[in-house]
Amino acid sequence: GINAEYGGLVECVRKQGVSYQVSKEIVRELLGKLSEEVGEWGERLGSLVAALDDEGSIQCNSVDSLKLEQLLQLFTSHTEDEQQRGWECRDDTEEIRTILADIHSLIRNSNPRVVIRVMEEHKYEPLLTLVQYYMLEKRPALKRLTLDVILETILVKPDPCCSIYLSSHLPVQLATDIQATKALTLLERQVEVFVAVLVYPNTMPRNHHDLLDEEFIEFVLSAMERNEPWDPEGVVPHLLLNLILALNLHYSDTADNKVCSKLKTRGCATAFSENLLVAFNRGADPAAQSYPTAVNSVRKLLRDVFTSRESADVFYTNDVKVLLEVLHRNVVDRESGDPERSYYLEVIKLIVINTDYSEHNHFKSQLVELARQVCGEDSSDVHSVAAAQALLRALGH
Repeated sequence: GINAEYGGLVECVRKQGVSYQVSKEIVRELLGKLSEEVGEWGERLGSLVAALDDEGSIQCNSVDSLKLEQLLQLFTSHTEDEQQRGWECRDDTEEIRTILADIHSLIRNSNPRVVIRVMEEHKYEPLLTLVQYYMLEKRPALKRLTLDVILETILVKPDPCCSIYLSSHLPVQLATDIQATKALTLLERQVEVFVAVLVYPNTMPRNHHDLLDEEFIEFVLSAMERNEPWDPEGVVPHLLLNLILALNLHYSDTADNKVCSKLKTRGCATAFSENLLVAFNRGADPAAQSYPTAVNSVRKLLRDVFTSRESADVFYTNDVKVLLEVLHRNVVDRESGDPERSYYLEVIKLIVINTDYSEHNHFKSQLVELARQVCGEDSSDVHSVAAAQALLRALGH
């Protein structure tokens, strides 16, 4: 059939070491050129080009499929051997490094549907094998390579990979390792994988909540304040903010929010507050690097922190003044009906209520004018109007 013919063409190019996506584009360009040059082939070639975008079947015996099966089997054998042995009897570093690098390359460069089919055939057991091996392995370079593979599986299919990883021992192991790691390249990957697993909208197991407690959050906040000799560029505070952003997504009730609870008792968290404001001003969500997320983690955390006076105290007054102006501008820049407007108005109200705003009344006339303007607009934007009315009451108008 057409799909088999197209698959064979792509497979031929893929065998030359080119990635699946690039192989598709090469075949597409070649077929398009042939169609132009040889008119009588047009209909047949057109069908092949159409098949590039309509992959009805996956070749079970493709080079990538068979190779991935072999590598995963080999890797599972190594993991079981290491688990049973419990000690190192020979240096197998290069051997395992090659296996992991080849698995990583295959997952990244193969047809994603081939990778998914192989994983499904094995009921996603290879993911738990990766976790098991990561927990057993002590060599930093191999731990990082294992995390590279784990991250690549998430990029191919976040659901169910994130759910499987979140329910495994991986989050707790990563939390333990992050507290001990003194190598930036390994820490970067540990945090990146941890964040990718946390930000996907799955419910965290209760025992994970118990272990990722205020003591762990205190470590993260303290580590953000330190200047480490192995972090000359000051990357760690940005990394660890992403971790707090991701973890905070798992607290829907601010009364039970362990991040805010720790901020309330801490009193000072300069690196945290500065980096959170920088992330907010940029508008992007640094915790959503691996795939798009349903909730903007920066906006959620900012609102959560200002929900209580005690946690809001981590922000300096000058920072709060600048934030008010940024929030004002964000409301002005958005049209009536934009759901983001009600969010910004709500945060302004929280700042007015839960900080020492009454001592300086910064930007008050502009805030009052803005709230009145929103209240006078088309009432169909009920959320923004309600938020503007609440802001006016908080401002004493």
